[in-house]
Amino acid sequence: MNQLQYNNGAFRSARARNTQTPQQRVFGIIFAATVEVAIIYALLLNMGVVKAPRAPTVTTATLIPDDKEIEKPPVAPTPIIETPPIVQTIAPVIDLQYVPSQPNVITIPTRPPVIPPIVERLEPPPVITYSPAQAIIATHTTPDYPPLARRLGQQGTLRLKLVVNEQGSVSDAVVVNSSGFPYLDNAAIEWVKQHWRYEPAKQGTRAVRAEVPAVVTFKLQ
Repeated sequence: MNQLQYNNGAFRSARARNTQTPQQRVFGIIFAATVEVAIIYALLLNMGVVKAPRAPTVTTATLIPDDKEIEKPPVAPTPIIETPPIVQTIAPVIDLQYVPSQPNVITIPTRPPVIPPIVERLEPPPVITYSPAQAIIATHTTPDYPPLARRLGQQGTLRLKLVVNEQGSVSDAVVVNSSGFPYLDNAAIEWVKQHWRYEPAKQGTRAVRAEVPAVVTFKLQ
């Protein structure tokens, strides 16, 4: 059965080929060759063997018209200007009469009498005199020698700045130059604040606070 089908199909294809005209055969061959050439060309383009054709450049053409003579514009006619006639006018005669002006009388106003201002005599302020604090010598005794400083053989001179209040007492004492030994400095400060007295400084007649210098010397006999 299979052998019979094969033989029948082969018979039909051979019969179809026999029925084609020569022109159809030539057209089929040309079409097949064209398709094969197109496939080969596409492969060569992809492989880079053949360069792709460039697109044609666009050229712009401009039509140049024929030269024509440009007509010159007509020349305008020269205008004719007529000069007006000159008419002579006679100026009228004017009679001027001079009238002298009257002199102006200037009156000088009288000034009111000047009253001198009243100047008050100001008495100068009273001069306030300042008198510094005066030491009361009887109270300026020598401080007692600290026993420990005596045993250690300490001696020296110190300078103090004292603050004298309105009552003449020493309210504060500050060491300006130390004797070099704290025992001597402290003993001098305590003694001066307890025993030394001053006549208070005065501003006019009023007693005021003042600062005075002081010197205390510790010397072993």
